[in-house]
Amino acid sequence: MQFVLDLDGGREFRPREGRRPPRYFFALLPDAEARARIDGLAHDLHKQLRPSRPLREPDQYHVTLRGIAAPDGPFGQSVAMARTVADAIRKTSFAVMFNQAASFGAAPNYAFSLTTRADLLAANSLSTTLLDALRHAGLKVDGSSFQPHVTLFYDKVRRTPIDLPELRWQVREFVLVESIDNRKYVILGSWPLD
Repeated sequence: MQFVLDLDGGREFRPREGRRPPRYFFALLPDAEARARIDGLAHDLHKQLRPSRPLREPDQYHVTLRGIAAPDGPFGQSVAMARTVADAIRKTSFAVMFNQAASFGAAPNYAFSLTTRADLLAANSLSTTLLDALRHAGLKVDGSSFQPHVTLFYDKVRRTPIDLPELRWQVREFVLVESIDNRKYVILGSWPLD
């Protein structure tokens, strides 16, 4: 006689693949027009700078608001609690604007990203609200300071900032993303902004 234990409540089981554990984060995604403009800029900069690594895929362009630890996976209590927290957040729609490209991080894996010299007060407010609410709910959260950026590619070389024409889009929602290595992102939830 063989027993089968259903420890995942009948939900789809996705075994962990890849070299590192999945990452979970709340993010802002560009709309289709902004994504196309970002991709055009990314191709121009990649051709000009000739970095050691390829461009990211256009569907990976995003602004990270907050990362969360979810060791129990996409169907676990951590993600469920993060969704509950996001359900309670009420913010209005706002615009983000990027006018520079620069390197982030440390050697040997610098993230070359769109950045801004402007204070993105509404985006910062949403990031802070998420940080406080997720911590209050008992979740382990990335508490680093919020620096809005959109990573275009990674490189071994730290680049000096480059001024760019303004690129802006209206943010109408934020999302919860599951990222496993370089595979397509999985959107685990989205929350509209009024």
